[in-house]
Amino acid sequence: MAEQYLAAFAVEEWRLRALVASRDEDLVEGALARLGPLREEGRLLRATDAAEVERALRALVAGPPAAFRADTDTDAGTGAGTDGYEWLLELLAPTLGEPVGSVVLPGRSWHVLEEAFRSWGLRALAELWGRSWTFPGTGGTGGTRAPDPWPFPMLAPRKDLEGIREELAAFDTGRVHDDYDLLPGGDDDVEDVVPLLEESFPAWIDAALRHDRDLLLIRDGGK
Repeated sequence: MAEQYLAAFAVEEWRLRALVASRDEDLVEGALARLGPLREEGRLLRATDAAEVERALRALVAGPPAAFRADTDTDAGTGAGTDGYEWLLELLAPTLGEPVGSVVLPGRSWHVLEEAFRSWGLRALAELWGRSWTFPGTGGTGGTRAPDPWPFPMLAPRKDLEGIREELAAFDTGRVHDDYDLLPGGDDDVEDVVPLLEESFPAWIDAALRHDRDLLLIRDGGK
């Protein structure tokens, strides 16, 4: 059965953006040192091959980013063979930030939650869910970004987190039961979406606020 994986991290956006052309050897070595333990814990889907990861990291920190294409398939099913660097975020985020939680969403097509959130008046959350974060160097030739990257990174700046938190606090999750037809799997997905809204999102936002950081979400798995 296909699944999507949603991981959350408290990060500083500027630190991730500053990697490009940084010549930061400490970062490269630090990320490679984290790779083994994270892989053993089952927390990496794509950044699992040390040689491939090192090649991509050195390309990222060496200079103005060009397209990068990984050639090795990974456990994610779609492989890391896509232009860009989004697949490195699952390693870079815990290296430079703090993991704050994760959930597994059964099935595919969870992008449709953007319209569900909007229908329920969760406008700030809908904007977060539907807008991919442009990680430096992603996309095709010349550094332009792919319109629909996968994995799909989403970033909420620190200044927006309290607004999203307030939306969630005021939301009646009974709407999820009433409007289950808005979910990718219909009624079967209600028991996954309710705790996402009542527990996971609030906990992740609170953790990012405690760290005084931005919130990065990465959605991956079966698209």
